[in-house]
Amino acid sequence: MNPDDERYWPANRRFDPQEWARRNPARVFYLAWIAVGVILVVAALFTSFYTVEANEEAVILRFGSFHTIAGPGFHGKLPFGIDKVHKGAVQTVNAAEFGFRTVSAGVKTQYDRSSRSLMDEADMLTGDVNLAMLNWEVRWKIRDLEDFLFKVRDPVETLRDVSQAAMRIEVGDRSVDEVLTTDRIAIAIAAGERMQKELDFYECGILIVRVNLKGVVPPDPVRDAFNRVEEAKQEKDRILNLAEGLRNQKVPAARGEAEKVVKEAEGYHIGRVNRAEGDVSAFLAVLAEYQKAPEVTRRRLYLEAMEEILPHVGRITVVDGNGPGVLKHLDLGTPEGD
Repeated sequence: MNPDDERYWPANRRFDPQEWARRNPARVFYLAWIAVGVILVVAALFTSFYTVEANEEAVILRFGSFHTIAGPGFHGKLPFGIDKVHKGAVQTVNAAEFGFRTVSAGVKTQYDRSSRSLMDEADMLTGDVNLAMLNWEVRWKIRDLEDFLFKVRDPVETLRDVSQAAMRIEVGDRSVDEVLTTDRIAIAIAAGERMQKELDFYECGILIVRVNLKGVVPPDPVRDAFNRVEEAKQEKDRILNLAEGLRNQKVPAARGEAEKVVKEAEGYHIGRVNRAEGDVSAFLAVLAEYQKAPEVTRRRLYLEAMEEILPHVGRITVVDGNGPGVLKHLDLGTPEGD
């Protein structure tokens, strides 16, 4: 019988863990290994799985080197830091603001444009050596997560530098009037293409979705003069549009009237020609009859002519050519009883 065995521990004696460990070193060593094993198993379980959200991708590094890219879902990996997971929201569209900052977004969004750094971003020199202030926004998202995470130290800051350089180049190639009025859409498109080309060259892993020019205005010292010029241009455009509208009213009406006159003249021409041809045909028909019987035709023509003329004569006087010198007058035009 071993008096140190816990089976022979007196019932009335208080249990002392240190005393028990001193008396049972083998069991202490065995329990310690079991505890370490449980901890390792739990740690392995907690570090062997990871979840990638629907809008994310994950880059897996194994022993510090690129291993693979995982899409959305529940995945397993080697535990204890052998595999390291770096996630990125590749489907999320981000916004980079230049010349302004959004203070609070909502129904009435508030912006900050007053700080010196923001004004430095907005000030641009045009091709005709004038100043313009541009506020723009670059919408972008991650196209290649590996490049975005590991090829460039700070890809977002690189995007900002590239965006400002591209916008200044595009503005510097145009006059102030083109920048402020006609070429705003062209500047946004060209700047976006230039940004994408530079970012691809630096392997930033960024895709430019869209470039929006939020505002293009002249500097404060000349803003009033520019506004007056713009008002004059707008008044000019209004007058031109009014004149164009009147032209569009008058010209079609004049063309219609001219067409009407031409058609009436053509109709009159056709009528006269047809009547002349009919008269010629009738004359030739009479001539043919006359040539067959000249005396009869002459008398018929005379009678037809008298039949047309006499109803329009007010007073009719009949004179007998074989009578004496005294004029015998027969008044046939006086009504009976007068």
